[in-house]
Amino acid sequence: MTDFAFAGKAFDIRLDNGVLFHNTFAAEGNKLVYEQIDGAVEGASEEVQLYVAEVAPRMYLIGWNELSGATVAHVMDFKTKRITAFRSLDAGGSRVGEVHTGTFEEVR
Repeated sequence: MTDFAFAGKAFDIRLDNGVLFHNTFAAEGNKLVYEQIDGAVEGASEEVQLYVAEVAPRMYLIGWNELSGATVAHVMDFKTKRITAFRSLDAGGSRVGEVHTGTFEEVR
């Protein structure tokens, strides 16, 4: 197991657009299984390879690429339990991006 605060744990993430994710991180902190519990693509799930940097004590930049072509990045602040999420995807023949904020809590 790594020293990453999220490694080997699962979290429910609620974003400002009403989307709810259940994210389960591998013990090594190098993989994630995300499940969209509520929102536009409810039921979507995938295991992804992670790219991680600790940008401040207990604050992590976590990024991945999805099979759909979407690129996702989260900043998870374990001091405040706040998250900032960015996603970029193909839509209507062009690339679009969006930023959302939200909260997360560990699920045991």
